[in-house]
Order: sequence, then structure tokens, then C-alpha cells
Amino acid sequence: MNAPPPRSTGPLPPLTLAGSAPPGPARITVRYPQPGSVLTGARGAYQVVRVIGAGEFGAVYDCVGPFDQGYAIKVIRPANRPYHEVHAEWAREAERLMSLRHPNVVYIYDAFEQESLFYLALERCDHSLTTMLGAPLPEGLVLELARQILSAVQFLHDHDVVHDDLHPGNVLISRGAGFTLKISDFGISHELGGASAVRPNVVHHKIMAPEIVATGYTSKQSDLYQVGLLMYWMLAGEPAVPPNLPYHDLMRFVSDGEPRRRAEAIGTPLAQLIAKMLRRREAYRYLSANEVWGDLRLLPAWGARQVY
Repeated sequence: MNAPPPRSTGPLPPLTLAGSAPPGPARITVRYPQPGSVLTGARGAYQVVRVIGAGEFGAVYDCVGPFDQGYAIKVIRPANRPYHEVHAEWAREAERLMSLRHPNVVYIYDAFEQESLFYLALERCDHSLTTMLGAPLPEGLVLELARQILSAVQFLHDHDVVHDDLHPGNVLISRGAGFTLKISDFGISHELGGASAVRPNVVHHKIMAPEIVATGYTSKQSDLYQVGLLMYWMLAGEPAVPPNLPYHDLMRFVSDGEPRRRAEAIGTPLAQLIAKMLRRREAYRYLSANEVWGDLRLLPAWGARQVY
């Protein structure tokens, strides 16, 4: 199980895609869009402005589309995978986003294929949560961000979907009179289909819950653990899991419950609530995002918060 590498920006080099849609050739060389390129979808044309970010399995472009509206166009990167596998991932994410309409889930406008690459046209947000981290945030702001994340997570769980990749880069912010938080990137999410847990194919190691280490399975409580990590980072100004730990040390760090102890050491009521979200055993965490929210709104910091 591999974690995606750090995101980067800049032009993307050509890459060979293994296999193709029958009856095409055995291998296809694909070329990623460059600034000025035009992509054509069902709803119209999208002109590429720049690369916002790129990882092993995806890249996102800032584009201007129909009616001069801004869009974030995501391409599913082949990463030397078979054509049918890349197509299936694209179709799965598009279908999931089409069916998961919620104010705190990123909105999909279009899905299309062009020159053997698969694209999703998504709403363009102003920035990710990553840009807000680095120093402790006011408790009231942490609570409002948490409220919107939990609202989205509860919606996903009500539809039997585990996101499994809730890190700051996948939490987007749209600003207006206030701000609206949007959860994005459902590339490794799972439908439980009535099961209590599933075995993921890809794991982002720095946000993996203890049950991944212990059993290899993820669940709705794993999403709550990841939300707890996000809330700790917002509150403390630094991640609960040190970023440069060697893999085996990271496994031990998570298995021993060190993130929970770090939250408890802060000593505030909000930190104690976060510590409960970061407990090692799923049964001792909150059972749902609704339950977390029920305790959050009773905190003095919620009543005394500013309106953001």
C-alpha cells in the first residue's frame, strides 16, 4: 500500500499508458495538457491556465470554461497502469461525485475523455486548508471548519461511503461573504456496501488510523480519526504525526496512540474531544460525525465564537 508522493506544480512530461481500449495498440503515449491547451467536454471547451498540483495518480489544472467560469480540471494520471483500470477509477469517481450532492462536497460539472486521458471538471475553490495551517487557529474557527467537515463526512457515511483520504490538501475553501469548506478527491474512497469495514488498495500513511496498522481494514471510524488529525493540526498549528518519521517509526507512533496523547497534553476541552477521536480502538471513538458535532456545540468556545 503506497502513499501518494508530495504534490508539485509545473508542466507534466509525456507518459506511456499500458494497454488501451480494444482494439487499439498495446501501448499509448499520452501527453498532458500544457498552459494554453484546450480540453473539450460535454458542456463545452476548457482552456488550461496553469497546473495547480500533481501527484502520482492525478493532476489538477486551473481552467477557464464555458461562460468564462473558472474550473478545476482533474486528470486521472495513468502511472503506467492498464487502460481499463484508469478508466474504471475515473468512472467510479465521476459517478460518486454525481451522486453525492452536498454543500460541503466539491461539485462536479463535467466528465470526459480526450486523447486517452480522463478528466473531471470540478468547481474551482480559492485554496486548500493547507494554506491556513502552520500556526494555531482560533478555537472558534477550528470549530466552524470542523462543523463543515463533519457535515460532509456524516453525509458520506449516510450514503455508505468512506472517504479514506481526509488530509489538508483534499479540504478546499471557497470564500465569499464567509467561507464554505469542500471535501474533494474521492479517488481512493470506498463504498461499504453494507460491510462494516473494507481493505483499501492505497493508504496515505501519515493519516492512517490504527486499525489500518493492526488489521489492514478501514471504516467510518477511520474517517473520524482523520478528521481528528485535521482538527489537532488546526488547533496546535502542527501535525499530530511528525512529517519525517521513517515508516516503521510511524507505524509504532500510530499503534502506540501517540497522537491521542499529544491531544490530551494540550489540556483544553476541545483538545480532549479531539483526543477521543484519536483513540486507538474504533469502539472507544465517537460512533458518528453527528455524535462528534453534538459534543462540539456544547463547548464554551462554540457559544463564544466569532462568525467567520
